[in-house]
Amino acid sequence: MRKPIVILLLLALLGGGGYYVYTRGFSLPGWLGGSSSADDTTARNVKSALGLSKTVSAYNIEVASKDGVVTLTGQAASENVKSLAGEIARDTEGVKEVNNQITVDPGAQPSGESVRVEDLEIRAAILEALARSQELGGKNIEVKVENRMVTLSGSVANPAQRNGAEQIARAAGNVAGVTNNLGVANPQAATEPPAAPAVPADPNADLAKQVEFELFRTGAFDISTMKINAKDGTVTLSGAVRSLAERLLAERLAQGTPGVKKVENQLKVGATAAGK
Repeated sequence: MRKPIVILLLLALLGGGGYYVYTRGFSLPGWLGGSSSADDTTARNVKSALGLSKTVSAYNIEVASKDGVVTLTGQAASENVKSLAGEIARDTEGVKEVNNQITVDPGAQPSGESVRVEDLEIRAAILEALARSQELGGKNIEVKVENRMVTLSGSVANPAQRNGAEQIARAAGNVAGVTNNLGVANPQAATEPPAAPAVPADPNADLAKQVEFELFRTGAFDISTMKINAKDGTVTLSGAVRSLAERLLAERLAQGTPGVKKVENQLKVGATAAGK
């Protein structure tokens, strides 16, 4: 009589256990080597943190956690990406240590989804910049981005606008190249605004500056106490110097400057520079 009862109890236990596994899934308790809920939370937090980085999220990085030790695996295109992933993981709450096993492969390519998102972001940035442009806002410009390659199409009024649109596209972050297919309604228009007339050079001011530079580069003078003027090759030195030797040296240096015909030395020794 006792044997059938034991068999029935065993069957009941097995049936209950099977139902629990069926409905809850099977996982080893933490003390038997399975992952704890804390480790699961840590792994999810690290994965989420990596996803916030546009650089790291482009690659398929796997995250595992055991007693707060996070292991990163997968491939990245450079040591910089690998290091960045490790720093992000290390900075995540609940992480005690990071075991960075990411393999660096220069040929590793970002996932297709991340590339598509990056293309959309580049396109949005270019369209926004074009809309803000006083010259290009509202113009018929189409922007297409594929694998970070930008293609511009449509039409603008003149070559300057065509060049400006291309410069805006190239200035957007992470753009690999630009193909400019924009048409121009008025190809004969000037590509650049007319240059402002050049200001004629003042030979007297240039000569005075050259003499000042010759004195300055010796390191022997306090230029702030001196005044140098030039007119038709005649240089006038005025102001103050600290010694008679400085006065004579200044005159000799000025006389040796190319373009100087005559030196009028009005420097005072130990006096306050006039007009300063």
